Amino acid sequence: MKHALLTGLILIFLSGCATTDPYADAVLASAENARAAAPAYPADCRRRERSGVRLGDPLDKALIRTDQALGRANQRVIRCAHWYDTVSGAHGKVKNDG
Repeated sequence: MKHALLTGLILIFLSGCATTDPYADAVLASAENARAAAPAYPADCRRRERSGVRLGDPLDKALIRTDQALGRANQRVIRCAHWYDTVSGAHGKVKNDG
């Protein structure tokens, strides 16, 4: 008896979470379509950069390697931001310059 009552209360509670709003359904469908239509994120933009500095490397060489790795990472950020701005402009999104 307790389990049946508990199950009934759970079902009543969960049915309150369901939506029958056609606007909400349309928004969800639109978001799914936009996600499916968006181009794939470039693989280069997901890469991580490593400096290659090893324990015992002279500090001047370690600094140079670290600076070069940072430069490569910064160039990648610029390329990926440009790609994103181009794609988001093509899809009618507002760019955020901040």
